[in-house]
Amino acid sequence: MRVEPFRAAHLEALTLQPAQAAWRGRIDGGAGAALEASGLAWTLISGGRVIGCGGVIDRGGGRGEAWALLAQDAGPAMLAATRAVRRYFETAPFRRIEATTAVDFAPAARWTRLLGFELEGRMRAFCESGGDADRWAFIKEEAACPGQAQS
Repeated sequence: MRVEPFRAAHLEALTLQPAQAAWRGRIDGGAGAALEASGLAWTLISGGRVIGCGGVIDRGGGRGEAWALLAQDAGPAMLAATRAVRRYFETAPFRRIEATTAVDFAPAARWTRLLGFELEGRMRAFCESGGDADRWAFIKEEAACPGQAQS
C-alpha cells in the first residue's frame, strides 16, 4: 500500500463503501480540484487500485476538518492505511483536527479512534437523515494557538 498526493481523478476511480455512497454526487469536479490544490489531501493505493481518499480541510486558526472516503473492499489494507493516515495527522500543520462520524456507522467511529482521535461529544440531529453524529478531535498537546506563547 502506498500514499500519493490526492488528484481529483482519484475520486472517480474509487468504488465507495455503501455507507458513503451518497457522497459520490456531492463532490463535483470543482470541489475535487479545490481539494487537490490544497495540498492537504492524500490517496491510498493498494494493488494498483484506489482504496481511499482523504485529507484535512483548513478551517483556520490551527484547526482542520478531517475527511475520508473509502472503497467497499478496503478491509485488507486497513492496517497499513491506518498507520499511514495516523502519520499524516501527526505531521499535518494543525494543532487540532476534527472529525465527525454518524452514530449509526460504527466502523467509522472505530477507525477514527484507531487514528488517535478522542470522542468529544454527540451532536443530535446533525446528519441529513436527522440522525445523530459524534464529534472527535485529534489534538497535538504541544501545539499552541496562533499568537499564544508556548510554556
